[in-house]
Amino acid sequence: MQLNHPNTTLINLVKAKLLFLILTLVLCVPVLCQTQLDSTIESLKKVPGKYLDAVENKIDKYSNRITGKTEKTLAKLAKWENKIKGILDQVSPETSAKLFGNNATTFTTLLKKLQEGKAIAEGYKSKYNEYRDKLTTSIKYLEDQKDKVNKNLIQPINTAKKKLDELEQDIANTEAVEAFIKERKKQLVDEAVKYIGKSKYLTKIDKESYYYLETLRNYKELFSDKKKAEELAYKILDKIPAFKNFVKQNSMLAALFRRPGGSDNGNMANLAGLQTRTSVQAMIQDRIAAGGPNAREQFSQNMQQGQAALSQLKDKIIKAGGSSSEANIPNFKPNEQKSKTFLQRLEYGSNFQFAKNNSLVPTTADIALSIGYKLNDKSIIGIGASYKMGLGSIQRISISHQGIGIRSFIDWKLKKQFFVSGGFEMNYNAQFKNIAQLKGYSDWQQSGLIGITKKINIKTKFFKGTSIQLLYDMLYRQHNPVSQPVLFRTGYSFK
Repeated sequence: MQLNHPNTTLINLVKAKLLFLILTLVLCVPVLCQTQLDSTIESLKKVPGKYLDAVENKIDKYSNRITGKTEKTLAKLAKWENKIKGILDQVSPETSAKLFGNNATTFTTLLKKLQEGKAIAEGYKSKYNEYRDKLTTSIKYLEDQKDKVNKNLIQPINTAKKKLDELEQDIANTEAVEAFIKERKKQLVDEAVKYIGKSKYLTKIDKESYYYLETLRNYKELFSDKKKAEELAYKILDKIPAFKNFVKQNSMLAALFRRPGGSDNGNMANLAGLQTRTSVQAMIQDRIAAGGPNAREQFSQNMQQGQAALSQLKDKIIKAGGSSSEANIPNFKPNEQKSKTFLQRLEYGSNFQFAKNNSLVPTTADIALSIGYKLNDKSIIGIGASYKMGLGSIQRISISHQGIGIRSFIDWKLKKQFFVSGGFEMNYNAQFKNIAQLKGYSDWQQSGLIGITKKINIKTKFFKGTSIQLLYDMLYRQHNPVSQPVLFRTGYSFK
């Protein structure tokens, strides 16, 4: 009887397991691939149509805002630049020729290019932006998966892709204008100031350029604010493995840097000469070792001091109105409201006032809603409407219509959270049952108010602040019956 060699038995066992593994892969991989494909298709069909609508609306609004602001700014700068040219033509023709002759690029020529739809700077590429990168890559992925998405989304995807391409050109133009404004402003100041001094036109150019940069920064932040439909779409796409691989290979960041695992297998010649993190760390360790026993402690102290100094500098730049990456520090006190949109300058609020009952009227509660517009960082004007609700008395609570009113107001910041407040009001202080009763002008009472408002930063889910008002009615003696001269109101401002 012949026995199998132990090695032969082991080899046969390994072969059997390999055969089983191969058969499993052959049979299961297509099923797994099909399952993954079905899952991808199912996920893509969940992408909401509102996502593409939101993207298109945001692109249109952002594009119109930055191009409109750029055109208006260049028109103003060109006007003041020409005023400077007129002065220089008289006091220093040589300087005027240097700044405006020999086909020099000016605000006027730049404005003309923009109005004609020409590129401000040929071949200029816009700066990297994380939000825009993710948005563009998402739309590209949906375009690449047209056969798997809902048919109703194909046309919106194409439209969004086209608008994104146009937006990139608009952003490139505005960034090129930003760079030119900084350069041209410096050029005008350096060359013209010695002949025209601190001209009001140079001051206007300085202010307008500051507000232009701040406004564009604000528009960018508004554009980067994700809507609910966008967040839902990103959640759906992030669950698709193929989308993550697509991002690694096709995002703007992937085009700038070769990522590990990417499809770009080209050589690394373009990175030659750059120090890697490992080499820098090794060099630091060598220097520390050569410095003696106290070198490490000294190095740590120097690093902490350096970081503290950088943090202080960063805070100063931000407080001055700039950013940590690109300082835009004004040499005047700016009105931060000028860089905001109309809606951002609106402030919504409410206030409440209670009055005791007497022989003529019951206990009442004045409930008012208001809307204010911030003129600058210190003052706000606005209008409002109030409703006077009768509450009856403690013995007998009875809800009734005791009047309505219309208001105007102005608040001016006095110090810290204290404001001087004034306003004019018209109140109908009589019970009414229908609108027709409110038409008689003589039935309305006038109030002229002045007082102090204290605003308190008590924030909740729905309110961003609380206010307490103490007001004096200068026309209270004209009321019939004579009303109370001092009014106490509490209010809330909405988010």
